[in-house]
Amino acid sequence: MSLTRKIAINNFIVLFERLSTAFLGLLVTIWLVRYLGAEKFGIYSLVFAWFTFLNVFTPWMIEQVVAREAVRFPDRMRKYLGAGVSIKIGLALLGWALGIMTVYLLGYPRNIIFYLAIVLLGLLGNASFILQVPHQIDLRLLRPSLADGLSNILYQLSRALAILLNAGLLPFFWLYLAWRLVQLGFFFLLGLEKKEYQPSFRFSFLEVKYIFRASWILLINNIFVMIISRFDQLLIYPLLGARAVGLYGGCANLTDYLIMIPMSWFLSVFPLICRYLGEAPEAYQKANHYSYKYLVIVICLVWIILAGFGGQALALLFGKDFREAEGALFWLSAAMIFSFIQYGLFSAALSKNLERLWLLVNGMGALLNVALNLILIPRFGIAGAGFATFAAFLLQVILTGVLKPFRSDFLIMLKASSWPIIFAALIVFISRMKELDLFIFGPVATLVYMGLLLARGDIKREELKALYQAFRPGEKPENG
Repeated sequence: MSLTRKIAINNFIVLFERLSTAFLGLLVTIWLVRYLGAEKFGIYSLVFAWFTFLNVFTPWMIEQVVAREAVRFPDRMRKYLGAGVSIKIGLALLGWALGIMTVYLLGYPRNIIFYLAIVLLGLLGNASFILQVPHQIDLRLLRPSLADGLSNILYQLSRALAILLNAGLLPFFWLYLAWRLVQLGFFFLLGLEKKEYQPSFRFSFLEVKYIFRASWILLINNIFVMIISRFDQLLIYPLLGARAVGLYGGCANLTDYLIMIPMSWFLSVFPLICRYLGEAPEAYQKANHYSYKYLVIVICLVWIILAGFGGQALALLFGKDFREAEGALFWLSAAMIFSFIQYGLFSAALSKNLERLWLLVNGMGALLNVALNLILIPRFGIAGAGFATFAAFLLQVILTGVLKPFRSDFLIMLKASSWPIIFAALIVFISRMKELDLFIFGPVATLVYMGLLLARGDIKREELKALYQAFRPGEKPENG
């Protein structure tokens, strides 16, 4: 099997696992929101907002550094694995201690502190990502994907069973911790396949030092991302209460899961498009254009439903009580578009070794988000929080157009996404102004949107063919 074909198959496996688990997670989460109601789901969301925020202590970039060094120094791979696992576990325990201390000093109720104490132990499960590194290097992703997918499916099914059994809040937190520990156990078992996959804990200070030195910039970037994604919920609770967190958390969970689907596609398919089109700068720009355009088309299609018919969509998914969160959903769904664009631009920044400059982009977005949340939540409630998230991502995208090193990627993005966003915005405006019915005009709006794109030539047969043939790397593009 050729290397390119092997990459295609492995990426397809990863894509299928991510999409299927994300879809199942979305369905169970919708059911969970309806089951718990706004007040209890507010406590649930608050606990996991803290968990997500404290994830900065076990950042994903550590495994990237471990993978890079394992490729450069194969004879030291096991030591780097051991160092990475030890660092993740140590930082997880540190995050657990600081998280509990923080909520205690903030005067949180004892039951929430107890819930958080359970869930934060799930940070230990992040060490499993380090154990996947040798499988990724060898392009043997079937077993890791099956292990990850199986553990995730078991978790989602256990949540569904807890709902059927009319469980209270506490079992859901124990189930989450159990899932993360099972996930970690699965990957330790996968390491038994080959000795090279097993971490060695006889590492030196040198490995630890290099991992920290190589990942600190991305760590700070990760902190900024966590501020934008979860600071709002942490602020809503003391200002507006648990019910408001539940209303906002339902919208945030919905958009988080939906953005996860196109991002999974981007991560898995983009490398194939690049390999299919070739390694020239023109081919890279074409691959970026394809990825941005078709994913923005899909995201805007979702935005039309969530923003144009938000209140009806919330009532349908979560219940009538959530209709009052329509304003928050409008801005969070709009932020979803720029969140994806920002993520694509961040990937381009990494490929050009512009991590330090990206600190400015991410830092400015985080600063604006904090300032707007402090100003808008007391006055406009959860809708103000949604706007703060939207404004932060929009600012980051604008800054990439202002800063010269990012400008070429920004222009590719602008060219690829402008018309889908314009058409979608026009349809959303009409839907909201006329207060159109979701069941009647939702499908009509979708058809009109796709018709406008086809009429303008934004969806082209040869581009769709290139995306399809990226999974068939043995073929060459017709246009060279």
